Amino acid sequence: MNQHGYIVEIVDSVTAKLKLKRHSACASCGKCATTSEEKDIIVEVDNTIGAKVGDRVEVNMETVNVLKAAFIAYTIPLVALLSGTVGTFYFLKMISITNNIEIISGLVGLIFTFISFLILKKNDKKFRESKEYIPIVTRIIVSSESEMIL
Repeated sequence: MNQHGYIVEIVDSVTAKLKLKRHSACASCGKCATTSEEKDIIVEVDNTIGAKVGDRVEVNMETVNVLKAAFIAYTIPLVALLSGTVGTFYFLKMISITNNIEIISGLVGLIFTFISFLILKKNDKKFRESKEYIPIVTRIIVSSESEMIL
């Protein structure tokens, strides 16, 4: 998946922040600093080619990796919610608790979901270091230095 955007900040020697238009496949997985009303998103990218602030660049992330990232971000919390809710419901029925069984099951499901988000957040550094889920700057389309000359 290739997209174009502008470098807005250099984080370190190999990481930059890129501003680009939200892609329809992007939705809002939580990796980007954005609200649902914004059309532009800010995302960290692998900047090993040395693009500078203001450069218009092309970034690439394999479609398979985009789908894997979406699967991780959406499916794991959903499975935690469903297993916590349904599992607690049947467990409470099995031990003959009948008062507020739906409320207790729902709360346990929400707690499981929250725990799954904490686990994903804890592993965020591992995902970043793998570079598998980070878009890569593949080329500089227009350098900010060339725009200053014009």
